[in-house]
Amino acid sequence: MTISGNLKPLLFLLLLLISTGCSPRSLQDYKEEGEGVVHTLVEDLKAIRTRDELLSVSGRLRRHFDRLAEIMITAEEYRREHTHTDTDECYVPNRELSDQLREELNRLYRIQGGRQIIEKCQEQALHRLDAYQKKQLPGDL
Repeated sequence: MTISGNLKPLLFLLLLLISTGCSPRSLQDYKEEGEGVVHTLVEDLKAIRTRDELLSVSGRLRRHFDRLAEIMITAEEYRREHTHTDTDECYVPNRELSDQLREELNRLYRIQGGRQIIEKCQEQALHRLDAYQKKQLPGDL
């Protein structure tokens, strides 16, 4: 059975919606999802060699950082709603992946204006995380 050219984009969209429509069912799922985003981010960063390349992919980097913020917030909400869940396993960091990300960011910071470009890409995600954290503080006291 073959799929006509007109149906391929529709089928792809349907599969994408089905796969993204499933939300994580555990903190481990959130951790794995976040690691996947970081892995993709690291691969994108590795491909950047110049300031112009960094500028051209800044929108994609911004989306990665925004997605990470979203995952962190929803994972925290899940953790708060499921206090009976064992969280110890999820707090073990993936040091290798963290080191790769740090190395790539440090390399790009050495490009003229690189630090400012990356910080601009991170800005919206950081504001979102900060706003979420401030919103949670009154209930935590």
